[in-house]
Amino acid sequence: MREVKIIVNEDAEIVSVNDFFTFSVKYHNLSSTADTIPESEKLIVRWSTTGIWLIGDDELLIEEDGNWRDVSKELSFFLEWQNPDSIHSPISLKMLFYAIVDSLKHDSWKTFGSYQEHSIKISEIAQHYSEKAIQKEQDSIQKQLNKVIFEDLKRDFINHVKKELRPTSEERMKRGFEAMDRLDALRVPASKSVPDPRLVSMYRHENEKKCLIKTSTGTIVDKSLIVRKKWIEITEEEMSIIIPIITPMFKSMSKEEIQKYWDDIEPYDRLLIIT
Repeated sequence: MREVKIIVNEDAEIVSVNDFFTFSVKYHNLSSTADTIPESEKLIVRWSTTGIWLIGDDELLIEEDGNWRDVSKELSFFLEWQNPDSIHSPISLKMLFYAIVDSLKHDSWKTFGSYQEHSIKISEIAQHYSEKAIQKEQDSIQKQLNKVIFEDLKRDFINHVKKELRPTSEERMKRGFEAMDRLDALRVPASKSVPDPRLVSMYRHENEKKCLIKTSTGTIVDKSLIVRKKWIEITEEEMSIIIPIITPMFKSMSKEEIQKYWDDIEPYDRLLIIT
């Protein structure tokens, strides 16, 4: 293995690559007069290369055997002359530099013995390393990242809502005491006169009416009986009553989560939800 320095202005990084790592640019010689132009190859990084250095956007140096050599003019001329679309898609030294860097870093994590002769077609440099192509790739990465963040936030929100809706043991006890207080308030003290039977009957009728509901088939169903059942025990007819009521309340929860929540809470709490 050999170490290669990657320097951008004053920032340096060292990667380890195979001793026989090379990088070349493939092209069709546009200055050839032959009828059939074979593919040529320009070697940029050799076995003796130990560093590449980009200064600004238009100066590129390569280190070989400990000596730095300025190859800016040579490679700039090559990229301009051999690029088949140099007018609409010019290739800069900066684009070539990052194509080399990607190959170096890709090679650094490969196991020993893998294919070490890296190359890229000259047309692909403009295709993959132009600012427009890089921005498009970054936008795609950001889109995927936003999706992951949204899913995490959604999951956290659902867990928070479920925690808020699921009463604690203290809350259930408090509700029980409140219910007992309401029942005690309805009892007539022995020292007081018996209330008007018509008022008692009217009150009972109103309470019963709140618990009774007519289904689409005309059947009268008592909701106070539904809430005593586990989710799996509820009939389709009874489910047609419950679903329209609880769906808006738990629209962020799946059917399985709603079922688990229903089974975990007390009948009294279920009645509060569907009444």
